[in-house]
Amino acid sequence: MVTVRDALAAAVGHHQAGRLDEARPLYLSILQAIPGHPDALHLLGVLESQRGLPRRAVLLLRRAVALRPDDGDVAGNLGLALRAVGDSAGAVRALGRALALDPGQVQAAYNLGNLLLADGDAAGAVGRYRQALARHARFPEAWNNLGTALLALGRAGEAAQAFAEALALRPEDVEARINRANALATLGRPDAAARLRRQAAALAPAQADALHNAAVSALAEAGLDRTVTHHSRLDDARIARAVRTLGHALAADPRHAAAGDALVGAALALLQAGRADDALLERAARAALAALRRNPRDSRAAALVAYRLHRRGRLDLAARFMARFSRRFTPAELAEDFELRLWSMVRAERGFLDGIPPADEQLSAFAPLEVLFDAPAGPGEGDRPILALSCDDGYYRRFAGALLESAAVPHGPAVHVHVINPSPETEADLAAWRARLPLGASRERVDFTGWDDHRRITYYACIRFLRWHQLLGRLGRPLAHVDADCTLTECTLTECTGAGGLGALEEAMAGFDVGLLRDGRGRGPTRDITVCFAWFQPTPHGRAYLERTAAYIAWFLRRGRGYWMLDQAAPACVLDALERRGEGPRVRAFDVLDFPWVRFIGEK
Repeated sequence: MVTVRDALAAAVGHHQAGRLDEARPLYLSILQAIPGHPDALHLLGVLESQRGLPRRAVLLLRRAVALRPDDGDVAGNLGLALRAVGDSAGAVRALGRALALDPGQVQAAYNLGNLLLADGDAAGAVGRYRQALARHARFPEAWNNLGTALLALGRAGEAAQAFAEALALRPEDVEARINRANALATLGRPDAAARLRRQAAALAPAQADALHNAAVSALAEAGLDRTVTHHSRLDDARIARAVRTLGHALAADPRHAAAGDALVGAALALLQAGRADDALLERAARAALAALRRNPRDSRAAALVAYRLHRRGRLDLAARFMARFSRRFTPAELAEDFELRLWSMVRAERGFLDGIPPADEQLSAFAPLEVLFDAPAGPGEGDRPILALSCDDGYYRRFAGALLESAAVPHGPAVHVHVINPSPETEADLAAWRARLPLGASRERVDFTGWDDHRRITYYACIRFLRWHQLLGRLGRPLAHVDADCTLTECTLTECTGAGGLGALEEAMAGFDVGLLRDGRGRGPTRDITVCFAWFQPTPHGRAYLERTAAYIAWFLRRGRGYWMLDQAAPACVLDALERRGEGPRVRAFDVLDFPWVRFIGEK
């Protein structure tokens, strides 16, 4: 006859050999004979945990603890089961009880450290990992997790040493190698960090963590660890390899959030710099959709999806998508988020433009335009173009003199200057310039009390479109708008086709309604048109385009929703809407990277 002792020994043998299906019936037979057998309850509870049934395990282990309240092993295993069912507080109590009963329990100290670290108590976790290592120093997992806790506490030097201990015990440990790389990067040792990340990727070519970390290092080495502009010098070959590596990481683990986020971040940075090709944008957009499933408020991921729609020629869908997405945020949250701010000004949905009141009906919400004097027109010059610039008083004093000087040449163009809140000195300077070139001037007086710098600067950039709409109606002459911080080049002035002309630039506009400076690198709807230059003809379509652009801007400014780059979002959205319904102007597109007529100061 088989005794209980024999049955328990056989069950333990199967259990230790991993034959859970053979061990389980033996434990159950023992409990059928002796329902309160503590060892059978304990070990069957452990087995149920191993089978992925922690709720059953908790019931069994609670009974075992009640029978053996002074057994640290039973309390420790109950703690693990409680953690598996999500009872973090109960797990901490059970593991703490196990260590109180037996302070030398290495595994209980390690498990409690893991639980505390997961709960955000890195300091408590450090103490428990050190407790485990004091009893068992050759414990690579404990060294690795100790380093993770120390890094969370900002103690990168100690963390790097802990990770080194883990690697000394287990040189093939990819996770510890990656973690040490992160610690060294925090300590300002990027070269050593990059070397470790490459080693990790070589050790585990199909492990998503290793691939992700190697890619992040490569992106940093290529120049994407700092603010990127379209003038930034980047290592394109290294970026391409890093992007491919992120793709491999996502292929190995499609749910790897960090790799997906890194791909989205790299794509956004490269897009804003004009360096994201269609293939990268498509790949990153797929990662962005996965990111939105994880976090429906991920604004960077949503923006990338919108940029892909825009790149496909569907600005209307992009705008509608972002309008729906933005409803998840408060106005304060929207104002603080860069991408949400940009996209809040992109309204290309069908019917939006038709719902905006005419520009002239909105002018009463703004300071009146005061014309100080008109530019004189000589015989035959009444239909010749006029160079127009608008700025505040400070910008006028810093930059406008150089622009006016470049225009003050024989047979040069007529110029109109609009200044917001001009000082008496500025008005006197404008009057003095009339002796040197055909000059017109206007002003407006605006009370900026209570405005922050962002709102005020946005007003400076945007109000010029309303003023040019008024000026085009008043003068009936082509308007060539330029930023104040530029100068005319010699090719503009030496190729004049007659008195009061702008030379080849004027010839280039023949037969067109609007001239726009375009950026063909697909940087998004707020960057596709660069408004440091624009030309508006007094044709029906030219007037209509300028009027709708001015009305669009006024609509946002009146509601206090105008942000930086509204002046570039408006012309792009208006053009898209007009072209979709077959009412677009004839546009002469000039290349922002090759525009020889104007020399711009600074980055445009």
